[in-house]
Amino acid sequence: MARLSVVHGREIDGNIDEFGVSGYTYRNTFILYDRRTTSLWYPLDDTQWTAISGPRRGETIPFIEEPGVVPLGIWRQQHPETLVLLGDERDS
Repeated sequence: MARLSVVHGREIDGNIDEFGVSGYTYRNTFILYDRRTTSLWYPLDDTQWTAISGPRRGETIPFIEEPGVVPLGIWRQQHPETLVLLGDERDS
């Protein structure tokens, strides 16, 4: 079964990273980039993101947990600090 979502941290060595979707996909998976160095990140295995190019190549960010299928309301009760990003409604 394909992974529908992942939860991962943004802090590495005391630095907070911001990630975005690069616009690239590989094997039906989005490739992320970090805004600080524009390194590209891909989940090479089921446990972490790995920087596959750029100055951070080889660094990893572990997934925090496997959320499975959880209704958004329950997730928000358990993790009230979660920021949910929604696309443009016109894209729906």
